[in-house]
Amino acid sequence: MTDLVRRVGFWSSGILGALALAMALGAWMLLPPEVPVPPRSDRMIAQVTIWNPSEPLRPDQTIIVKDGRIAEIRPSRPDDDPPICPDCIVMPGLIDAHIHTPPQLAIGNQRLFSLLYLKYGVTSVRDLGQTDDSIADLQTDIAAGRIAGPRMYRCGPVLDGAQSSWPSALRIEGGAQAVSAVKTLKASGASCIKAYTGLSRDAFTAAATEAKRQGLPLVGHTPHAVNLRDVSDFEVQHFTGLPYLRRSPPSDFDYRSKDVSAMTEADIAELLALMKVNRLAILPTQANQKARLTASDRQRFPPTEGLRHLPAFWEQAWPMIVAHPEGAEAVAADLDGIAAELAFVGKARLAGIDVLAGTDVVMPYVVPGESLHLQLAMLSDAFGGDEAALGAATVVNGRHVDPGRIGRIAVGNFSDLLILPKGARPDLAAVRDWRFLMVGGRMYPRAQIDAAVERYDRHFRGAYYETVMNGLAGILVSSFGRQESQ
Repeated sequence: MTDLVRRVGFWSSGILGALALAMALGAWMLLPPEVPVPPRSDRMIAQVTIWNPSEPLRPDQTIIVKDGRIAEIRPSRPDDDPPICPDCIVMPGLIDAHIHTPPQLAIGNQRLFSLLYLKYGVTSVRDLGQTDDSIADLQTDIAAGRIAGPRMYRCGPVLDGAQSSWPSALRIEGGAQAVSAVKTLKASGASCIKAYTGLSRDAFTAAATEAKRQGLPLVGHTPHAVNLRDVSDFEVQHFTGLPYLRRSPPSDFDYRSKDVSAMTEADIAELLALMKVNRLAILPTQANQKARLTASDRQRFPPTEGLRHLPAFWEQAWPMIVAHPEGAEAVAADLDGIAAELAFVGKARLAGIDVLAGTDVVMPYVVPGESLHLQLAMLSDAFGGDEAALGAATVVNGRHVDPGRIGRIAVGNFSDLLILPKGARPDLAAVRDWRFLMVGGRMYPRAQIDAAVERYDRHFRGAYYETVMNGLAGILVSSFGRQESQ
């Protein structure tokens, strides 16, 4: 009997070990191939035209890069190094000021999203509400050159009330907790503090005061308990709080499109004056709103070209993140709201209010990098031209995300650059057609990024990855559906 037990134990251990090995091997096979990251190097970028959006072109310039920063800018000389792209235009890399990074559970997608940002010329991103604790490690790995990706900033978890809808939020129930949370986030490397809709008035006031003391910008969704008249030095995301100066916001929505559409010219004038005096900026995300309509009517609002770069399981996962308008009336209300929002931000910019560019990546059908170009196209229409829109994604975003270090080509700033083709017009089409991209002294040729994206397409749309991840997503969706019905 003892011998039988020993043999059963031996075989059981062997089977469990084999299963563990198979699971480890299976998980390893889900990981994407490594993308080589160029070493940081000092270099001379000679005979180029420098273009900071909203500033005059500066032809025949040479940029000296040392230790990942711009050390010198001067007119080109005959003894300069041979140009890598003669007569090309160099502009600051794009900044997406509102993204969310996928969790580790979405195996390999942190690397995929990071690569896609580079594909579309995005050299800096700001994570405004982490999905899990792995985001800090991703930021470290990108900075160290272990993962190809843009410069990354993060707020950490959002500050919300006791009944938060954001799974990883810090549930704050009073001013003391808010102060402690801000201090903890600052110590953990956060570069901003994000407030959310359910935060109480006392907690919001305490968080704002402590964030200012810690030198951290306060951004986010205007809490329902707070009126914008009592808010200053705040970056309003979407249109939260804006239509509700004279009435309470809806309890079941951050804001409603029809409430934006209903604002009168008098309402808008009052709001713009208030935002100017209280130093309020706005970060709208109409590309996100438009993309969400794909789930409402796929024929009328087909997915963008960039969707082919994302794994198929996202189409199962997105309904668990946020709902979409249902029915013709709801879709029409959203379209009217988008038009009203764009008209408002056009007026806001003319009034001297900062309008940032962001996309809310990880929301339904919002593709990393590509979505920023779609948002900029909308802002171009609202602002009256591509240059003003590109200024939002460079100079304005840089001023809010990391002032004096990103968003503009200047001595002392990080060398985060896009090199556009010779003879290109400095517009959205030219930016999308960049030839070289630099992040902190690491130079990527376009061909290298395109080749890496092709390898990732084969991996993430491959039969093994799709079979495993679609199956796991299906299990999560079923579990989510059961919880919602209870």
